[in-house]
Amino acid sequence: MKIGLWGGVALACLSASTASASPTLNQVNDFQNGQVSGWTNGGGAADPVNVNGGGPAGATDRFLRVTSTGGTGPGSHLVTLNNNSRWTGNFSTTTDRIDAVTMDLKNFGTSPLSMRIAFEETGGAWYATTTPFTLPADGAWHPARFNLDASSLTRVSGTTALATALTRVTEFRILDSATPDYRGAVVASSFGVDNIAAVPEPGALAATCLATSLLVRRRRR
Repeated sequence: MKIGLWGGVALACLSASTASASPTLNQVNDFQNGQVSGWTNGGGAADPVNVNGGGPAGATDRFLRVTSTGGTGPGSHLVTLNNNSRWTGNFSTTTDRIDAVTMDLKNFGTSPLSMRIAFEETGGAWYATTTPFTLPADGAWHPARFNLDASSLTRVSGTTALATALTRVTEFRILDSATPDYRGAVVASSFGVDNIAAVPEPGALAATCLATSLLVRRRRR
C-alpha cells in the first residue's frame, strides 16, 4: 500500500507517541467503554462509578465519579487508586519518558478540593504532588496537569530517589489532600475525572513530528 507524504508524517508521529513503555506514552482512560478501568477506592458502596453522560465533552461523554463517605472504613478517604499494568511500571524510559499526567476534573462537593496525584514504588516510598491543583466547587470541568519532576513532587515516605521510583511504580492515585499525602482527605465529597492521560513534555512530540516532516521534504527534493 502506498502512503502519501503527509500520511507518512502522520504515521511517524503516531509511532513516536506509542513507543513501548509501561505505562504507554499518550495512553488515555476516557471511560467510554462503560468500565472503571481498574480505578477503585477500597471497595464497597463508595467505589467509583462510570457515569454515562455529562463529561467534559457533553451529554454523551462518560466519566468516572469518585465519592468518599468520611468517617472510617473503605471509601472514607477522597481518593481513587489504580494498580493494574496501565498505570504501573516504568514512567521514565530513556526513549519515551512520561513527563506528566493530565486529566479533566469536576468538583461535585460544596467546598474547593486540593487535587494531587501520588504513587508508590517497589521499595515502599510514596511521592505526591507538592502544590495541589485547586478544584473549585463551581460545577464546571477543569483541565489539570500534574508534572512528574523533582520540583513538582514531594517524597512523603521511604528513601528511594525520584529517578528510581519513577521506573518501578506499583500503585498510582488521584486524591484530595490539603498537604502532600497519598491517603486522601477524610471527607464526605465527590469529584469527577475523565481523559486521564500519560503525556510527554509540551512540544516534545511536535518537535519529533516537525523533524520527520523536514526529513521527508529533503528526500523529495
